[in-house]
Amino acid sequence: MAAASDLSEPGQPEDASDPWSIAAAAFAANFVTFGILFSFGVFLTPIADDLNTSTGPVAALFSTAVCTYYAGGAIGGRIGDRFGARLLIAVAALAMSAGLALTAISDALWQTYAAFGVLVGLATGFCYPSMIGLIGRSFSERRRPAAMGFLLAGVGAGTLVMPLASHALISALGWRQTYAVLAAVAFVAIGWAATRGDRVRTPSGGLIRVTTLVRSRRFLLFFAAVVAIGPGFYAPVAFYNDYAVERGVAPALAAALIGISGATSVVARLVCGALGDRVDPMRLCRAAFVCMTAALAIWWVSDGNPAVLIVSAVAHGIGWAVWVTATPSVLASWYGVENLGGVIGIYYTGLGVGALAGPAVCGFIIDASGFGPAIGLVTLTSLIALGLLALPMREAEPHSG
Repeated sequence: MAAASDLSEPGQPEDASDPWSIAAAAFAANFVTFGILFSFGVFLTPIADDLNTSTGPVAALFSTAVCTYYAGGAIGGRIGDRFGARLLIAVAALAMSAGLALTAISDALWQTYAAFGVLVGLATGFCYPSMIGLIGRSFSERRRPAAMGFLLAGVGAGTLVMPLASHALISALGWRQTYAVLAAVAFVAIGWAATRGDRVRTPSGGLIRVTTLVRSRRFLLFFAAVVAIGPGFYAPVAFYNDYAVERGVAPALAAALIGISGATSVVARLVCGALGDRVDPMRLCRAAFVCMTAALAIWWVSDGNPAVLIVSAVAHGIGWAVWVTATPSVLASWYGVENLGGVIGIYYTGLGVGALAGPAVCGFIIDASGFGPAIGLVTLTSLIALGLLALPMREAEPHSG
């Protein structure tokens, strides 16, 4: 646990709280932000029916939110490294609650794009990379992996609980009232995280330049791999529910599939955090891509069998958890913890590109030809990602440029 004297140095928090209280608040914010974002699959059909449209245009709403999340993360992560996480997370609390409240009262699809696609996506982007940087600054190198695993377990826990809770609330209240309730929950949880955020004063010259990243062969390979994995990573989040219902799976189990993925990821993230630096993080990333590709292949051949779909969801959860837990360690080893929020924000814009192409394109393919071609496409792009990540990534680089 970082000593108080450590926190007064340049680039360190000026007003840090107890590190584990910071981690707990960050867990809660991740639980809510990603739980809401990844619950979108259970809202898809109710929104489409209410607004008299089809799957494709509404699925593109999710893609827009995710793409905005990553664009916001690229900006927010850099600002968090420079000035600290407190203000960014406070803005995120306001944006998330306002976005959900406005979505709840929208009466046209374009309004949901502005409210959910922009505001909810931006709130998630401001929270996530800045909190990773916050945890990096608040914990010693020895305790950082465990704290990072705990922080990221909030994503999996939210993905487990929130789709099920949202499904129950939609059944009782309707999708509009459900988003109104979630707006209040988000304001409280993310607002608490803002109170635990820090303020730092890192000189701009001490941060890595974007030009250094774009000249780096290994960063570009890592980035290209995440672009290619993006469609396959997000397709289950958006379409597990509708696929299962179409194949005759009980609605409650269909809604639970992404929750099963989230539950699996909670355990896997904590295990990865406990491993610390005993396993090469790049090797873990490659293993994670294998798991996510296998999850898609299993989904493709499942033909709606509930047991096989559960296996697919478990494989997706393991791959997801291992990848997002190992990635900060890879990037911190390359560029230093002082640059972690900004670098990971830029890196995750690649996943945003994949997410924009994935669910949106898949939604229109599903409308035209059914689920089989769509799942086959994202399985292929995931195989390409695996091939890119298998290439050697050796390159000597400074921590700043």
